[in-house]
Amino acid sequence: MKLKRALVSVSDKKGIVDFCKFLHSEGVELVSTGGTAKTLAENGIPYTPIEKITGNPEAFGGRMKTISFQVGSALLFRRDHEEDQQQAKKLGIEAIDLVICNLYPFEKTAREKKPLPELIENIDIGGPTMVRAAAKNYQHVACVVSPDDYPALQSELSLTHEISLQTREKLALKAFTQIASYDLSIAAELSHQMGKSLRYGENPHQRATLLEINNTSSEHTLAKAKILQGKEISYNNFLDADQAYKCASELSSQAGKDAVCVIVKHGIPCGVAQHSKILTALELAWDADSVSAFGGILCFNQEVTESVANCLKERFVEVVIAPSFSAEAQKIFSAKKNLRLLECKLKDKSEQEWTLRSINGGILCQDEDQGISNELMSVTKLPFPENKNPVLKFGLVVTKYLKSNCIGIFAEKDGGLAIVTSGVGQPNRLDCITRLIATRLEEKKENVSDAVLVSDAFFPFRDSIEAANALGVKYIAQPGGSVRDPEVIEACNEFGISMVMTGKRHFRH
Repeated sequence: MKLKRALVSVSDKKGIVDFCKFLHSEGVELVSTGGTAKTLAENGIPYTPIEKITGNPEAFGGRMKTISFQVGSALLFRRDHEEDQQQAKKLGIEAIDLVICNLYPFEKTAREKKPLPELIENIDIGGPTMVRAAAKNYQHVACVVSPDDYPALQSELSLTHEISLQTREKLALKAFTQIASYDLSIAAELSHQMGKSLRYGENPHQRATLLEINNTSSEHTLAKAKILQGKEISYNNFLDADQAYKCASELSSQAGKDAVCVIVKHGIPCGVAQHSKILTALELAWDADSVSAFGGILCFNQEVTESVANCLKERFVEVVIAPSFSAEAQKIFSAKKNLRLLECKLKDKSEQEWTLRSINGGILCQDEDQGISNELMSVTKLPFPENKNPVLKFGLVVTKYLKSNCIGIFAEKDGGLAIVTSGVGQPNRLDCITRLIATRLEEKKENVSDAVLVSDAFFPFRDSIEAANALGVKYIAQPGGSVRDPEVIEACNEFGISMVMTGKRHFRH
């Protein structure tokens, strides 16, 4: 793609003079506006004022400069599309092949704690419009949003006098990413400025807000849940509620008509159960770890009934989530003024969504970890019994929502399924069994010979099997994939343990 014309409009002037001098030497016509045009003029670089393209002067204190049919068309029409070319010629549209644009410094202005009117004036409108248009049409237009990219682009043009498709793709992705980050910072800061933020973040000295992101096709999401009563929901409440909501949703998809109850504390499911009766599901979940359940977040997959409300009446919980609440249940809960009730349909298992996490200077994006393996392979001399499959599948789902490294123990109880206990968040997987699970089982005096032990990742050594055997475990599920799988299988055979491999790891950091 040879360059004939470039539109230059930058807030950060770093490197722009040298780069534009180079482009001019290459015979590229420069179109510019505002402060950028002034900088070019001061350095003796010829340019075409934007007014000659748009047919209109800058207006409203610089708020209107580049937004126009002429600029948008020059960026968006398809050069290899005959009808587009004919329309462009008829309308007098001349192509713009390169956009060099970085945006008004909204983030910098926000960091400096400037007043709201100044923040508003630093919301760029024309810049993002140009950038998005150029990036969308990357097959024919290059878009540069960072001065850091000038040297590499100059080197490429010096060698080939063209901008390759590979470079244009890379620049387009960077452009879209920057626009997403820019819009996110505006939404977050204005939420604080306009009183729409949460009370605080994980700790009182941290600011926080909830921004709805429509990354799923469903109209029913936790972020849009109907709040029936209670005080403001906190940042930590939302994090815990999300874990409870997703775990309950996935269990519900395989539970048939059974009720599901998930209790989450500090991001970890501490009580989970499934039963034909919703009250029994609650009691089984609560009994798994009644200490941690205190002040927890509960999610049900069925309407919360009067019996459930009566059970929780004298217990301290922060949030209850359910598809609905009976009138009798709401009346009972109304006496607990601070208790939040969230009415929300559960997540459909077919809905795939992105999960986002920030790191310093960036955002990590990935698919939500949905579903469990359907290729379960019994690998020991004692075959994994089919009658343990309901417990196994229940445990595989719940283990996904425990913090890695983790081990969970699951069993049939009172005609239902429940978590017995777990060891989570350990850098050493063996510690999950020997220090956490062993201690808790000793406290509970619980026999786990009929339970299923589930690991979120493979066992790197046979020592975990030895520890599980010491607890009386006879059934194990793990992904497999270690170079020492044969040693682990051999250990199971020595101890008369049945083990199944799933081939699917479920880390949750």
